[in-house]
Amino acid sequence: MLEIEELTIKRLVGQQEIITLTSRFFKLFSVYFFIMIPHVYISRLYKAVLLLSLLAFLFPSKATSQSSTESESYVVIGAFAIEKNAKRLISYAKEKGIQAEYQIHPNKDLYYVYEQVENSFKERRRIKEVFPEFYDVWVYEGKLGRNYDQQSNLADTPSGVDSGSLLASNSISEASSGIMDSSSEPNLPVEESMSEEGSAEVNESNVTEEVESDESEPVKLEKKEGIYYLYLNTVNSKNLKEVKGKVNVIDPVRAKQLKEAKSHEIVGVRDPKNGSKTVKLATQIFGFREVQQTINLDEPVNDSTSSYVHTIGDSIIVDFELQRYKKGDVIIMYNVYFFKDAAIMKPESIYELNSLLDMLRENEKLVVQLHGHTNGNSHGKVLHLDLEDKNFFSLNANHKEDNGTAKKLSEYRAYTIQHWLMEQGISEERIEIKGWGGKKMIYDKHDTQAYKNVRVEVEILED
Repeated sequence: MLEIEELTIKRLVGQQEIITLTSRFFKLFSVYFFIMIPHVYISRLYKAVLLLSLLAFLFPSKATSQSSTESESYVVIGAFAIEKNAKRLISYAKEKGIQAEYQIHPNKDLYYVYEQVENSFKERRRIKEVFPEFYDVWVYEGKLGRNYDQQSNLADTPSGVDSGSLLASNSISEASSGIMDSSSEPNLPVEESMSEEGSAEVNESNVTEEVESDESEPVKLEKKEGIYYLYLNTVNSKNLKEVKGKVNVIDPVRAKQLKEAKSHEIVGVRDPKNGSKTVKLATQIFGFREVQQTINLDEPVNDSTSSYVHTIGDSIIVDFELQRYKKGDVIIMYNVYFFKDAAIMKPESIYELNSLLDMLRENEKLVVQLHGHTNGNSHGKVLHLDLEDKNFFSLNANHKEDNGTAKKLSEYRAYTIQHWLMEQGISEERIEIKGWGGKKMIYDKHDTQAYKNVRVEVEILED
């Protein structure tokens, strides 16, 4: 793939050289024509002045020409909304021998941490091979810095890098996300009947990562009395990358959840009126252990919190150092959903699947086992993946249908996730599977929470 990219660039360079030679020919012809104008039409002195002006216009200095027309090439290892995060990654990268720097992207308002070398694509390949934690490194061609023109071009689009919703400036209160107050619970069937399921109108083309557009305008938050503005800065402690996910805001006095918030967005939190104005913040991000931080909304920075809390303007920035799960740990994939009586995933499963993929890419020594579970032990028709079709997210495909047990269905579901990961480049030897059927239900099959019995668990075998 990289060789194709480099060949494409060489072709473009060749085309540009032809255009440049043609342009030079016309410029020289213009100068020749000007010199040949008879003196009778124009005085020699005036003609000399015009000639010098024409030469300066047609043949600008090399420095001027390059600064106005040529874009720079950067090997980017991270993009951050918070400048502090960018500086931390630079220190880490330099320990690894990567001579990193950072500048702000003029369109995205993100701090890009990068390295500049003669052959960007070759260096990108080297970093990916030597440092697995930088698996999503990419090449950016364009301009960086506040004073550059707003026009830029991505030579290689990064996977999993979002344009960000927070302005990388000193006024974090000007965020584009607004206040979040709602959370939803999936409306899933309580019991799997193992009966034949009809076709569903699902378009697999919708199964993509969500990336914000540069064209979106930031929205200024309207300050309201009794509202405190928090920015939840969740960072992977291994590679120092910003990680987006859910954070629960809890009243620690009443042991009551106040709201479910998103990290890396400005969140409005009301005074809990619990007598202490304290809130507890607990991360719920797939692939990472829970981290809890407690702050006083009126006095967020004090001796006990200064290591993980600081303020920018009216916003309270709370840091969370996220740790990956270790050998022996088990993670539940509650946000991977399957169609009824089928081992075919619903499109919204892609987000948590990508989180699992990130885990495996980040650590090449990681070996996992996928455990499939169902709600009950019924028998019936089971729809499962056809490897010749590999349509992981739609019932409208050439899938296989068998009569089987709940245990077989749960094994097929683990099998589907295994093969999706293999399609993304993960070796089969790193993904074992096992089906349990309804032997290990968390809730009674008729309980209101019974939908949580339908799940796939990820056990860390080696790390």
